Amino acid sequence: MGLVHSDNIRAKRFKKTDIPTFYIHGYGSSYHAEKYMVDSALENGVTNTVVRANVRRNGSIRILHNYRWTNKSYNPLVEINFTDNHNRNYPRYASWFGQILKKLQYQHHFKKYNVVAHSLGNLDLMYYLLGKERKPAELVHQVDIAGPFDGSNIDGFNFPNNTLNAQSRPSQMSPFYRFFLTNRDLYPIDQVNVLNIYGNLDNGSNTDGRISTTSARSLKYLIGNRAKSYHQIEFRGWDAAHSLLRRNPVVSQKIIDFIWGKDETS
Repeated sequence: MGLVHSDNIRAKRFKKTDIPTFYIHGYGSSYHAEKYMVDSALENGVTNTVVRANVRRNGSIRILHNYRWTNKSYNPLVEINFTDNHNRNYPRYASWFGQILKKLQYQHHFKKYNVVAHSLGNLDLMYYLLGKERKPAELVHQVDIAGPFDGSNIDGFNFPNNTLNAQSRPSQMSPFYRFFLTNRDLYPIDQVNVLNIYGNLDNGSNTDGRISTTSARSLKYLIGNRAKSYHQIEFRGWDAAHSLLRRNPVVSQKIIDFIWGKDETS
């Protein structure tokens, strides 16, 4: 009961809406990769509802309730868990994400949603957003963490000498970056607030150990001019490593403030 009471007090600092936030993990990972960020939101009183969307290898979806989603829920969080997590078929994951969104939108009738994606989960999200299928709800906040938008040493498109021009266009492009570039006109105009978070080990490599800062920053060229707002934050040092970013308390606080922060005039 103490958690509920403290939530009621702390939640006053945040916007309380019916807009859900979906968390998408990366390659070889699971919902466990999302737990620190989700738990931080819970502990700060941001939400009173967490559900898990479990996607089996055949694409069937099962919704598991940690805190039941009711008409009294606010800022519900959805942990996505892909059982088939060693597959680089990003369009398939994008389709599964779309099915989760439709299923929950049909059940709970929300009109808007947010997404927090880590690592290759960012590619799943981009394939969904730049796909031609009809979207059941409008994306409001997009948080990209350690996004390999133009390749990484995970997917075999690592460009160690890649550079960005003044508009953040990369000189070398992966096949999926070229797909995004071809379809970027499908990204909604003046609708999405974007926060791009990436790491730099500060050891001369200009990477987080997996993703180059060039690859992460290349997102700006794709959607920066179409987003409602676009912000980039670089974290530097050993704790900016690829898998540590999602467990970094400062990153979690940045996400909380960005998505649910309530300014003094609101």
